[in-house]
Amino acid sequence: MKKFIWFGWLFFVFLFGEPEPPIHFYAEYEPASGVLIRWPLGIPIDLVREMAEDDTVYVLVENTNQQNAAQNLFSNNNVSDAHTQFVIAETFSHWTRDWGPHFIFDGNDEPAIIDPLFNGYPWVNGDRDNFRDWSIDDQVNQFLAQYLECDIYQLPAYFTGGNVMTDGLNIAFSTEQMFDENSQLWSLPGFLNTIESYLGIENYHLLPNTENYGIQHIDCSAKLLDEETILIKELPDWHPDYDRIENFAAALEDITGSYGRRYQIVRIFCDSYSGNDCAAYTNSLILNDKVYVPLFGIAADDDAIATYEQAMPGYEIHGYLEDPNSPWYNYDALHCRTKAIMDLDMLRLAHRPLDPDISTFEEIEIKVFIKDHSNSGLITSELKTFWKISNQTEWNEIILQETAHPDSFMAHIPEQSNETDIQYYISAQDNSGRQETLPRTAPASFYEFSITNITSDNLLVNNKYSLQNHPNPFNPSTTISFSLTTEITDNTEIIIYNLKGQKIHTLECIDCVDTSSSQMRHSITWNGRDENSKSVSSGVYFYQLQIDGKPVASRKMLLLK
Repeated sequence: MKKFIWFGWLFFVFLFGEPEPPIHFYAEYEPASGVLIRWPLGIPIDLVREMAEDDTVYVLVENTNQQNAAQNLFSNNNVSDAHTQFVIAETFSHWTRDWGPHFIFDGNDEPAIIDPLFNGYPWVNGDRDNFRDWSIDDQVNQFLAQYLECDIYQLPAYFTGGNVMTDGLNIAFSTEQMFDENSQLWSLPGFLNTIESYLGIENYHLLPNTENYGIQHIDCSAKLLDEETILIKELPDWHPDYDRIENFAAALEDITGSYGRRYQIVRIFCDSYSGNDCAAYTNSLILNDKVYVPLFGIAADDDAIATYEQAMPGYEIHGYLEDPNSPWYNYDALHCRTKAIMDLDMLRLAHRPLDPDISTFEEIEIKVFIKDHSNSGLITSELKTFWKISNQTEWNEIILQETAHPDSFMAHIPEQSNETDIQYYISAQDNSGRQETLPRTAPASFYEFSITNITSDNLLVNNKYSLQNHPNPFNPSTTISFSLTTEITDNTEIIIYNLKGQKIHTLECIDCVDTSSSQMRHSITWNGRDENSKSVSSGVYFYQLQIDGKPVASRKMLLLK
């Protein structure tokens, strides 16, 4: 029987090959249709009820008897019948996370399951006496692909789900244990190339193992909360694994994310619940706008919930104590026994949040990737950027416009004065009824940036000097006017800058012409040339009034040739 399964697998790979690139590897915080669990339950029934409130719970059952038993329990505990679906498939364990599906969109934007090899855990034996072992779990994804009516690709490598986290862009993380399990099959370069071919991961980080002895799964030590935020376990300093966790955290702090910035690291204190066994708060599940966290009946539980609430504004944070018949462990908790099912028709948004500090007089450009996987069509009037100054209550709306690149859209927040804090978020809808935002819980959460140090030379905006130019736009010259309450001195100048903040020309205001009887209004002409009397090119320029070397007012002007 073993040989039959093995040769069947070889034929399967030969028939379908590798998915077409470029590949999008689904991240847990992206849109999900529901969650995969197994019967008999390994999770509390009240958790099932909460998950089925808004999302579909896919329950693996082996036969109609199991399905009837599950339905009876669910009915008696008010689990939504409309949000439960049963998939017939034999299972050996309740660890849907480890042997369950990895989801992708391939280069043709088709959803598919990546099915890794699974042969259990080196230190846990199967039930040989009853002829049941890990090969049963290893077959589940084929039944699931049939049920979901999506393609499936057999990954010729071990890729245990509890030891993988990805940002949904091109980065993934595992502990070194992942390659240890694959070293019998692959060299390290071969393993990395295989993961890239099937999952599109260009930057795969194998991090230091986190335990002296244990399962080494990354979900017991860390969790990606979004593309740029990682939650990391913090142990009591007396714990034997304390140094390992700190080395692990230091390694993550040194890594640059897909958006070119270091990760924001959030530490969550995981105190002891029994001797050296500490709470596994990172072993949680993100399911759309809810987060389900395992609790251990200790004082640290409240602080763990508070940490999630602070790190994930707008999400509903739900904590769950163990089922007495299936307790949580430090190496096996809520995340291990659940697996999000990707929304195969999702409305997918991606956006690199603007840097915290921006230096520009210009409109602020917002770029967004929007993909309608339902193929129902985007509602163009509902593709929006919402923005406001931080101390305001009402959001301004800007319609996102298509660009020349596929699935790419753009909007511009109007130019703002220096030292202004801006908040914004993005929203999109398609004709399937899907509506998504970035951040995913907007407007309860939002992106934020500040306009500061508008150029490298710290150009400022100040209205009291009535600085202006005419004509604007101009060609080839323009007259710059300003008012002063004091006499012009040798230290009063108009400085011309280009968009990069580079100085182009200096106009000595001692040569300014008085344009008012009170000698408070002055003007000077710029002829569109630099310090070397060379004519400058068309474009936007800044002119700044400086007194005693200090900028006091500035404006922009447009030269058109």
